[in-house]
Amino acid sequence: METIINIVDAICGAGKTSWAIQRLNEVKNIGFGTDERTDKKYIYVTPYLDEVARLRNDTKADFYEPDPQKGKGSKLKHLKMMVELGLNIITTHEIFKRLDEETLNHIEAEGYTLIMDEAAQVIESINDISDEDIEYLLRFKSIEIGDLGKVKWIDEEYGKRENSRYRDIKIMADNGTLYIQNDQAFYWTMNVRAFEVFDEVYILTYLFDAQMQKYYYDMFDVKYKKHSVLNNQGRYELVKYNPLLERREELYNLLAIYEGKLNYNFDHREDDANSKELKKIRNNQLSGTWLEDRASEDEIKKLNKNLLNFFLNHCDVPVNRLYWTTLSRIAPAFANKKCKYNRKGDRIKDNFLPFNARATNTYADRTAMAFVYNRFMNPNDKKFFTSRGVEVNEDLLAVSDLIQFLFRGCIRNGERMNCYIPSYRMRELLRKWANYEI
Repeated sequence: METIINIVDAICGAGKTSWAIQRLNEVKNIGFGTDERTDKKYIYVTPYLDEVARLRNDTKADFYEPDPQKGKGSKLKHLKMMVELGLNIITTHEIFKRLDEETLNHIEAEGYTLIMDEAAQVIESINDISDEDIEYLLRFKSIEIGDLGKVKWIDEEYGKRENSRYRDIKIMADNGTLYIQNDQAFYWTMNVRAFEVFDEVYILTYLFDAQMQKYYYDMFDVKYKKHSVLNNQGRYELVKYNPLLERREELYNLLAIYEGKLNYNFDHREDDANSKELKKIRNNQLSGTWLEDRASEDEIKKLNKNLLNFFLNHCDVPVNRLYWTTLSRIAPAFANKKCKYNRKGDRIKDNFLPFNARATNTYADRTAMAFVYNRFMNPNDKKFFTSRGVEVNEDLLAVSDLIQFLFRGCIRNGERMNCYIPSYRMRELLRKWANYEI
């Protein structure tokens, strides 16, 4: 039986999670598009541990979380035990992406339904293997390359010792999750069977067409259907995908987006540029390359002052009512008396939030934000897909991350929020999104 993969593509606050909880709580679990009663078993996957606790509290069904003490020190082993018992399971993305072939076979045999909150991290570059390592493995014929660049390990004698140099690479290749890019880089990809072994799959996300999981599905020719969520007199329903249900203009009008000199006074190259040059400069300002390689020390300091100026003079707000972001590696350079950054990564001690944060309500009382970053796709990740004939949309990716970040704050409660978005490109993409131009 072919797996039915449903993308529930709806803006934050539309009721995706509410629909999922409603489905889990109903006495009769009705399969999508059918009137037959079905006895469903669920695996619910969410990004954060605090969301695990919330879902367990909000659902009437008994859900069990992997416990390392019950799995001999391994959450993955305990999850496998629970699958064999046919229990409802709630776990995180991090555990889900590590499911092995044996566990996937048990899931298929038990007839589970998957509900995944937010798109998964389906590819990941392997940075501890150099191009010289790859050249060595190819030259000595330890590996061979198949369709789409899939790596097969053919040296049967290698990797039996746990301290073997390439043992982890061999394991990934044996699991069918290792791919090569231009004979220079290895990528781990999630086993596509992680979605195909379920009876039904529901991915709860927004702007799916911007997500790597969409490109991954296209790469492996995985079929899916997109749906919107509609609140019909207190009951949530999945309907045919329709972006016009999103109320984009209404939401955009809740944003008090700063327009002024703080958006334009930090890049000295603007001073003598003509209109064509200025457009190109502003399109690339605040990208990862600009922040790490092109910006001078004075320009970074000026941006820091602008950030402080915004939170002090344009929306005087205490540090516990604001949140901000930039590229994590450059974040310490923007820390000031308003923008706090904990170098040890303890986010409880600061008001910094990663630009791609998802599915957290911790910042819902924050009335001001700053997004000091111009989001582009990692060039190598982009090439991984485009070289395999998959089209990507960097603009949609950028505005998707920006909208998700905005919705961490008080806008999710329908309250007006002050916004500092110094990237011209990001402000324009947000405007285009509000007008359904993207």
